[in-house]
Amino acid sequence: MVDVDDFVIRAGHVGIHDGKRHLIRRAFHQMMTPKALLVLFLAGAPLLAADAGPKRKDRLCGELSSFLASVKPEVSRSFTLYTFWGAEVEGDQIVMGAKRCEHNDYEPGKKLCAYLVENSSTEFAGYNVKRVLNCLLPGRGVPGELEIKNGSFSVTYGSPNRGALVDIVLSRDEQFDGMAFRLTADGY
Repeated sequence: MVDVDDFVIRAGHVGIHDGKRHLIRRAFHQMMTPKALLVLFLAGAPLLAADAGPKRKDRLCGELSSFLASVKPEVSRSFTLYTFWGAEVEGDQIVMGAKRCEHNDYEPGKKLCAYLVENSSTEFAGYNVKRVLNCLLPGRGVPGELEIKNGSFSVTYGSPNRGALVDIVLSRDEQFDGMAFRLTADGY
């Protein structure tokens, strides 16, 4: 959490200040009349409450749930989302980022991949994994301050009688020259 002293508020502009805390503190206190504090509190309270409580519903959760629910017992299904971020020369153009998703010709995987290519982070592959983990761990979720660079995670989806064992791996992919986020669901 950033202290109030680290914010500069001027005519609708809010930004992180990198020095001179005493000047900021004085300007902040001069601007923050009781009425201004009430307005700031009323405007910010819903945002704080949303962050403190259960995670907001991410549309990805529905897409992921459809994919996982489609995996039949004794069958394994997977997808891999590849992301690249950084400058790369392709012909006479410079590409700053790219995404590709492999679904192994499985229709629910194809649908999920189409969603991920349009609605996932290119720059922060770990954020995509956090979103999926938040879907699979309702109520608990993943702490917002946790940054995932690479790793593997296993979780179950469904009920004790029917569902899937889900393995997630985020790692560097040398062939794509970026990150690979692979999810494998083994139905039971």
